[in-house]
Amino acid sequence: MSDYFFSTRPGFPWSVYPIGLPALAVVAVLLVLFTIWTYLGHPQATRRRVFVVLMLRLAALVVALLTAVRPSVGVNENPKQPAVLLIGVDVSESMTVKDEAGGVSRIDAVHKTLAKCQPLIDELSTEHNLTVVIYKFGAADFNEGTGRYEPSATADAKRSDYGIYLKNTFERWQTEPRVRAHLVIGDGAENGEGPSAFSEGLRFGRRGTPVHTFLVGDDKSDTDKKDIAVAAVSCNPSPAFIKNKVLVTARVNAYNYEGARVTARVTISDSDKPRLTEDFTLDRVKNNELKMTVTTPEKPGEYKVRVEVGVEKDGKIVPLPGELSEHNNASETYLTVLKEGVRILIVDQLRWENTLLRDALRVEKRFDLSEVIRQTDLTPTAIERELLKLEEQAYDVVIIGNVSAEHLNRASRDFLPKLETLVKTKGIGVMFLGGEYGFRGYSDELLPVIAPPASNRPDDTKSLVIDDLDPKGNPNKKYAAIPTTRGIEKMFRVSGKPGEVPKPGESEELWNRMNNFRTGIKLNGYNRLILPKGGLVTTYAWTTDATGQDETAAGGDRRGGEPLLVGSQRGDGSKGRWLALAAFDTYLWRGLGQPKTEDGLQMHERFWKQCVLWLAHQDEEEGQIYARPLFRQMKSTQEQTVRVGIKAPDGLDDPAAPVTVRIVPLPKGAPEPKAENDKNLPTQTVISDKEGRKVLFRPAPSPEPVEYFVIATGPVKRADGRIEEGRATAKFVAVPDISDEMLQVNANPDFMQKLSASTGGKALKLDDLPGFLAELKAEAPPDSGKKPKYYPDWHRNRSRGFLPLWLVVFTVLLGAEWALRRLWGMV
Repeated sequence: MSDYFFSTRPGFPWSVYPIGLPALAVVAVLLVLFTIWTYLGHPQATRRRVFVVLMLRLAALVVALLTAVRPSVGVNENPKQPAVLLIGVDVSESMTVKDEAGGVSRIDAVHKTLAKCQPLIDELSTEHNLTVVIYKFGAADFNEGTGRYEPSATADAKRSDYGIYLKNTFERWQTEPRVRAHLVIGDGAENGEGPSAFSEGLRFGRRGTPVHTFLVGDDKSDTDKKDIAVAAVSCNPSPAFIKNKVLVTARVNAYNYEGARVTARVTISDSDKPRLTEDFTLDRVKNNELKMTVTTPEKPGEYKVRVEVGVEKDGKIVPLPGELSEHNNASETYLTVLKEGVRILIVDQLRWENTLLRDALRVEKRFDLSEVIRQTDLTPTAIERELLKLEEQAYDVVIIGNVSAEHLNRASRDFLPKLETLVKTKGIGVMFLGGEYGFRGYSDELLPVIAPPASNRPDDTKSLVIDDLDPKGNPNKKYAAIPTTRGIEKMFRVSGKPGEVPKPGESEELWNRMNNFRTGIKLNGYNRLILPKGGLVTTYAWTTDATGQDETAAGGDRRGGEPLLVGSQRGDGSKGRWLALAAFDTYLWRGLGQPKTEDGLQMHERFWKQCVLWLAHQDEEEGQIYARPLFRQMKSTQEQTVRVGIKAPDGLDDPAAPVTVRIVPLPKGAPEPKAENDKNLPTQTVISDKEGRKVLFRPAPSPEPVEYFVIATGPVKRADGRIEEGRATAKFVAVPDISDEMLQVNANPDFMQKLSASTGGKALKLDDLPGFLAELKAEAPPDSGKKPKYYPDWHRNRSRGFLPLWLVVFTVLLGAEWALRRLWGMV
């Protein structure tokens, strides 16, 4: 089908409306008259000669005038250009409800209607070059490539996920320039857990493709049943550190229980006692988020986190009265707890040492830091009293600064006795710092060293930490910090990472710079310590008067000065670790290299971090191999991604290190597979992407939750250079996608209306489908934007030889006219 029209595109100035073309006509008439007048008065002119020459001149004039006007015949072609019509059919379980005319099920009504429309669909395909693609959708794993509709399709999908369907079809067809419309046929009982159907439908609307909905079913077909279902449980952060806070979120659906008051309970598999019990109101039908903050276990490992929702009765959580099922009121997931989390309590006075010590520790994200300031003997605040309750707070490390035992006893009489017990039984680390009140009055069980008064003034009853003062009160002497070999390994190391072999001499070199007589940074003083006899205390650093004498090189074990940092292990199984630091101004180290470098700042932060990790028994790294499931709880229809790898000495993944991965189901109550049996288990394929290495795993379908055990093995290089077989494990739970389709079976016309209106489409009923397709067939296809063709085409890039030929015609006419006038003597 084509349209023809006449077109002119005059050149300037003849294109000036409205005088351009009339002016051209006047000029043409004048030229014609002038030409006739010229030839009629010539003596050699006869009538025949004048006629021939005049016709040639007028023909050339016509060519010139046509060139100025540029007339064309336009042909506007509108061929049957290919286009696409998309149709989606809901095949979820709610489509089996028999509420259509004659007691027919919704899906059977759709089958019959589509069969009735098949001739129209065939005509659209042949007459309009329209490709009709019909999909079936429902489940969250809808795939555009495999979700094609067939007349025999059954309605058995566990969900009505309109959002996933629209998302995946848009991504498939977004590059197609001509999508006439998208027809969605269903009952509108949307219950998907994917993206919003409205936001995905808008993507079609924005590209000019309307979504027309066709409602199936009755919105008053049945009284909806009642049920509460825990759809999912997640933990944040995951993994988490020991004895740290983690947010447990349960996503709960409340079908016909909107506004109900329920009790939620969290339990973790390290204890039979509930971690937390809290009441909530379920405000919405779907996706109520119940958030509960609990404390992670004290030991690292894999822990099962269980959330129950219902009402509390006799200390148990039971379903609400009238619930359809009691088997979906609880759900479980796994949480990996790492040992790197450290809870720290600092008890000190306000002073620079405490302020910058606190800043140094807060750089490390895994440190959970609390602080009690005892500047005076005033009664502690309610918050301070809570922080001093050692058992409730579950500290790993306690740092006591410029505070005497007497001062602490006034704040809490139970604090020091309880600390002494926990050091022996639980392995809490304790560190004492220098100061005028430091080390005073503590028992030998807590502090095995003696710090006698070091006053140089007879009237001073306190323990002065400065040996010699000038008249203005400034120290005359300064003291170097000289780490021993053991100290370099544990607290004073500046290079490398825990568990690695440090670069030879690098840490010693930096501490020698710190102790340099002219450019180094010295301590202003220290508390003299008397070590107990018997050699049960390890010295990690010495100090000497560095004023006016050569420095002592770091890294030696020469006992030529006073002990600066000492400690040891004690208690049950040597669990408890303690340190005594006789200095009170280590913050001075931060000035080394300033302002050009931050060497001193990094040395100060690294020193305090390593002290805390040693006290908390975290100075040795875990295995360097890891396995991290993306989902700790997943639907059995989903695909799991497990990230695996082996860390190199620089902390980055070693892509060349071989990793073997095994994933096996773990029957309920069965023990975890032992390492010696790993080789008998099937292995998974490890693939690589831009983020590292991973394993893709799809669980086997099961009507019950199934726990899976992940094992990753590979060669790991230890700190002493030995190569050992490393092993990392993880767990996750695959739960069945329990259908909630039949809880709400009424058709939802409001949903279908909103979905279509947001895209400029129509909200119709299934019976309207044949008439809609007939109207679509009668409609002219949308303008494809194709430009018309012109004959002749005066555009120089599209003339296809016409313009050169036109110039030849003009030249021939003028040339012939001139040649005849010469021949006949009419020049």
